[in-house]
Amino acid sequence: MSIAVLDGATIRSFVGDDEAFRRSVDDRFLFLDTNRDGLLSYSEFLHELQRLRVLDSSGFGEEEAACSGEQLPLIYAAMFQAFDRDRSGAIDRAEFREEMKRMLLGVADGLGALPVQMVLEDDSFLKLAADLEIRI
Repeated sequence: MSIAVLDGATIRSFVGDDEAFRRSVDDRFLFLDTNRDGLLSYSEFLHELQRLRVLDSSGFGEEEAACSGEQLPLIYAAMFQAFDRDRSGAIDRAEFREEMKRMLLGVADGLGALPVQMVLEDDSFLKLAADLEIRI
């Protein structure tokens, strides 16, 4: 983990750098595609959601989820459907790239122009955005 200062412009710059963004998202897609079929199945996608602990109550390693066990499958399924735009039952690379772009731009809009100090996972897209800004 590392600490970085981010604002919306940092993330927009990362998303706007077609080469850096495409390479980063495609690398993550390949990492998640454990069976190497060029698609993310629900189980591959679910594994990443659970690894990231996106529904922890605090995001800082607490074991208790922010919602009930009955709600989790519904939330995970809705998240999968957001990525699976053609409703094929799998996420292809283009779908993954488009949804990641949409999500990151949403984060950028939420941050706005005010810089925020964040603790970032070393392999996160936000960390990659911060690193790109430092190189520019």
